[in-house]
Amino acid sequence: MHKWPPSGRKRARMGRLLLVFGALAFVSALLTPGGAAELPRGANRPNESYPGLEVEYGTLQTPTGAQLRTIVTHPEAAGKRLPAIQFVQWLSCDTVELPPEPRDGWSKMLRRLITESHALVLRTEKSGVGDSRGPDCGALDYETELAHHRFAFEQLRARADVDPQRIVVFGASMGSTMAPLIARHQPVRGVATWGGGARTWYERQLAFDRRAMELSGRPAHEIAPAMLAHAEFQFLYLVQGITPAEVVRRRPDLAAVPGSVIGLDASGQYGRPFAFHWQAAKQNWAAAWVDVDAPVLALLGEYDWFEEPRSAELIARIANRRAPGQGRFELIPRMDHNFVLFPNAEAAFRDQGGTPNPDAAIDVLLPWLRERLQ
Repeated sequence: MHKWPPSGRKRARMGRLLLVFGALAFVSALLTPGGAAELPRGANRPNESYPGLEVEYGTLQTPTGAQLRTIVTHPEAAGKRLPAIQFVQWLSCDTVELPPEPRDGWSKMLRRLITESHALVLRTEKSGVGDSRGPDCGALDYETELAHHRFAFEQLRARADVDPQRIVVFGASMGSTMAPLIARHQPVRGVATWGGGARTWYERQLAFDRRAMELSGRPAHEIAPAMLAHAEFQFLYLVQGITPAEVVRRRPDLAAVPGSVIGLDASGQYGRPFAFHWQAAKQNWAAAWVDVDAPVLALLGEYDWFEEPRSAELIARIANRRAPGQGRFELIPRMDHNFVLFPNAEAAFRDQGGTPNPDAAIDVLLPWLRERLQ
């Protein structure tokens, strides 16, 4: 029979235990579905449902105060620790939630990943997107978003139903640049990427500019001088960290460049602030890949004009220098960045006549994942 309240040494020991259990309960409330800090579901957002899978809507309470929606899918009644995949998404502020009937290439790809990988899959919504609360995604910089995904990785490893030695990080689009920064020096089973490379953000943007000029039909004789101007502008903007307006004020000879840089406006680029791109330009992604001690799969669509094939291939080459046979690069025929099939590169650039169909890419990814996670 227990006395309450206890006295003396027992009371001190009980106090310490209560502090420990209280701290654990607090962390659990922050990181697991159903806790005190749980985010409410938004109106008119149907919960995802898949035959044979459980879907958990949880909350990730970040150290900076943002509350991020997490969506975890896993086989029902597994009864043992599961292999897991952390999905790290794109640059845009689009949600990672899937509609009941996926029609676009990204949603079709994610549905197959979730339903056919036989693994627990974690998706983390960006701050200010969907149910998440915190700074608006359009104001979020690279380092903050990266920190959120790193924190999500720690949450994933800490789950009681996850085998912490069997985790793969899958980064897609901009997420492919964050994947090695999350996985470096971590005991991961592998890292997979889609639509990204290991070259610098400055190099990526220049190559992006050139492909846009070529595929848009710009006269060939105009491209060389235009690229020289773009190289100067992009260096001042991205590497030196000068706003486009200030670049033009200092260099009136470059005044025509900002209007031809895709996605650039007075407040940012691709819907994200200038700080996001300045921080991305400071990253050494190749160095991060050197520090990833795990097999690597780099996938790219043949008609993905967002990324340079040699930059994506570099991911695999770095892995193979570290350990021969650990890096693999696959170029998926006729596919663009968004898992859409096109007849040619020009049609993909114009987004005309395409068919959303990720099968050729996911049919490479899934066997590779199963081999890593078995």
